[in-house]
Amino acid sequence: MRIILKFLLWASGAGLAVVTLLVLIGPRVYGSLIIPDHDFGSKPLPAPPDYTQRSSWSAWPDVDSPAERLPDRVTQTPDSSRRASAFFVHPTTYGGRDNWVQPINHAKTRRETDLGTTSRQASAFNACCRVYAPRYRQSNIMGYQEQEADQIFEIGYQDVRSAFLHFIETIDPNEPFVLASHSQGTFHLARLIDEEVDGTPLMSRFVAAYAIGGSLPQALVDKTYQEIEVCEGPERTGCFISWDAHEADKAPIAWSDKEESVLWNGEDYSGFAPGPRICVNPVTWRTDGEASNKQDHLGALENWSGFTEPKASIGKLYAGSVTAKCGRAGERNWLFVNGDRDEAIKSQGIWSLFERNLHGSDFSLFWQNIRENAKQRVDAFLSSPTYEGPVDQTRMTSAD
Repeated sequence: MRIILKFLLWASGAGLAVVTLLVLIGPRVYGSLIIPDHDFGSKPLPAPPDYTQRSSWSAWPDVDSPAERLPDRVTQTPDSSRRASAFFVHPTTYGGRDNWVQPINHAKTRRETDLGTTSRQASAFNACCRVYAPRYRQSNIMGYQEQEADQIFEIGYQDVRSAFLHFIETIDPNEPFVLASHSQGTFHLARLIDEEVDGTPLMSRFVAAYAIGGSLPQALVDKTYQEIEVCEGPERTGCFISWDAHEADKAPIAWSDKEESVLWNGEDYSGFAPGPRICVNPVTWRTDGEASNKQDHLGALENWSGFTEPKASIGKLYAGSVTAKCGRAGERNWLFVNGDRDEAIKSQGIWSLFERNLHGSDFSLFWQNIRENAKQRVDAFLSSPTYEGPVDQTRMTSAD
């Protein structure tokens, strides 16, 4: 019996050591598996998207849009009740090795974008807004580490910019708009706001930017933007929102707590000096570091369990389970999320013991709070004395 017990203890310890090692070196191993097998520039680039075609959009305001999907027991908002439009830039969904940037017709990526991020993230804006989400020649995640990173990012950014200009031309000239993004999408949105929105006539129609999961520094707003400030309060408009979720009861691991060296700073992608990150609490919509109350948490999407068909529900909502608090770890601000939330919105199995950075749950943990706040901000914007008039319902509603 003693021998068996010793063996079991040894096996458990060895297994724990292996899992710990995988957590620590996992990103490096994963990167080696998905890095393209050729140097950037040695192959022709995939063709750019044509944004006059519906196929170049993951979401467009029509019945087939994955951004129209909803959780259980959530009622569809009629188009006539949506008083603005939203432009959403999706995160990295391309892991192919054949190219450094996604070919727009790459079937696997299109499906995973539509049934993944567009369904579970962009859908949070389908109560306030008609949702548009372009496909773009996104970078393979390993592009961030390449010497030619600037050239790789320029490809994706110019696509996003072209899509945004088409979006602005498509919606009514007086229509308010919301900007939203996650991860690589936020990386591009930060620059788009600088070049195409901040300090331009579009500010008169700009409701807010939900630029999530991008490890964005306060310096981006303070030093790069002229008019846009961080949102303080749930009804502020013309402002900027960001957060990066993390388990509150676990310290950030070294590789996820380092400064982002590659980020648009108004001139190039050389980033900023070390400093605090932006954190707006998506329950209280404040930056003051006060913890939210569970009763104010309106609903998180249940943990992702695989792709479901386009017309299916995106799952159950779990309300009253999450508290969140902006706080600092080292030089970084994080949105710390309580560990005693409902099991249905936590990772399961042995990996849950090691989960710290909640990057993949930045949207899903606060899905209903985001949805309600986007409506609240649009209503506040439309009530402003600077708003010029109602939306013309004869605007274009389809891509040719």
